[in-house]
Amino acid sequence: MRCADRQTPAGIAAHRTAAVKAVDEAERIGTRAAYSALNCARRPAPNQDRVTEPLTGAGTPVLVVAGRLGPRHPHHWAEDMTRTLDSAVLLTREGVGHGSYGTNSCISGAVDAALVHGTHPADGAVCKTDTAATTRPLVPANR
Repeated sequence: MRCADRQTPAGIAAHRTAAVKAVDEAERIGTRAAYSALNCARRPAPNQDRVTEPLTGAGTPVLVVAGRLGPRHPHHWAEDMTRTLDSAVLLTREGVGHGSYGTNSCISGAVDAALVHGTHPADGAVCKTDTAATTRPLVPANR
């Protein structure tokens, strides 16, 4: 999905340049993200019809859910998607981590309401974390 729907560097040299920039901009996580789209450089089937214009006429509002500090998908991607879909509503989960549904009661409630009742939160609504995040490694209690 990333290679088909997002513009990524086209060759190995371009990925190296992007990697240096990622590490310079975000030293702590830049090394992890630096080569995350490298597989796209060797993708055998480029997306010739990638959607680049706003999608209009969807009718039913679309609920876009994004974590503020997700390690896999930058929040600005969700902001871009919300702007691209003319009927989208953005719901943001504060905190660190990938995945929001089932891990955050506010997000789960909003998604359930959208799917079951067709109701959406206000665009730009924010859910706070249920538990404080940590970057410490998980150590089993029996050690």
